[in-house]
Amino acid sequence: MRIASLALRILLCPAAFLVAEAYGAKPITIAEGPVSLGASGVAINIEHGEPNKVLDGVGWMIGVPSKLMLLDSRADNHQISPETVEEACDFLASHEVDGVMVRVNQYDPLGEWKRLAQNDRVGLGWRATVGAVYTLGYSVLPGRLFGGDWYNPFTDTVNIYSDVPALAMEQAAQAHDVHQKSHPGFYSAVRLLPFIGIVHEARAKQAVFNFVDKNGTTDEQAEARRVLAPQMGRELGGQAAIFIPQVDAIMSVGGAAVGHVVGRYQAHQIETDAYEREREEVPPVYGPQLIQPRD
Repeated sequence: MRIASLALRILLCPAAFLVAEAYGAKPITIAEGPVSLGASGVAINIEHGEPNKVLDGVGWMIGVPSKLMLLDSRADNHQISPETVEEACDFLASHEVDGVMVRVNQYDPLGEWKRLAQNDRVGLGWRATVGAVYTLGYSVLPGRLFGGDWYNPFTDTVNIYSDVPALAMEQAAQAHDVHQKSHPGFYSAVRLLPFIGIVHEARAKQAVFNFVDKNGTTDEQAEARRVLAPQMGRELGGQAAIFIPQVDAIMSVGGAAVGHVVGRYQAHQIETDAYEREREEVPPVYGPQLIQPRD
């Protein structure tokens, strides 16, 4: 097995160099990881891409459809705040998900091919086939330019390009889901089948809701619904368009619109319930009593 893993590294690493050269630059990173978080000392690797006004500006423009779909200018904005990264890492630490790489607006194909070769949690066969396709997609269509927050289960990497905590936590939830499985390679490959991946997406979103309901503020709970409900609708619409590819965009937009209605209704309910609880907790204030003179 060690010989096979070494052979995979020898075969795949040159591909990363070629792709990086084709894009005109080698990855430049600001590395903060690994860091240990939580009581159990969960190790999480965190790396940031070097800021680039031109590249990130183009990426911001390419991400306009996502911004419109979610009605959120922070989607695919390529300027991620420390708070968003912290939310994703808190989710991983609280669920004791160890060894994940969190790439924040970063393009590092060489690093990803290395992680693919070294990720012994996933079987070599899955890494050399489906995992190679995943990582090749990252290499030739870099999220640093095209956006799209996502989790690569074959390299165990969370990629963040949006300054939206709920989207970042959703990818962390995907990592937690995969880490729980005894056959992560098979589990991750199956999600590529039509509609089966939606089940995985729904599970991750529900995990985020559970997490913010337990640990987050009312605003965070409401925002998670406003963001992830339309995201779910968008994904459902895209899957439904498999049967009629010509209406892919219409189905995605329609699904997102329905998701906005559902998400905003749920957010309103959360905010209303919180307001009612606050009213019940505040004792009534009585004015001064007027003493009537006795006859």
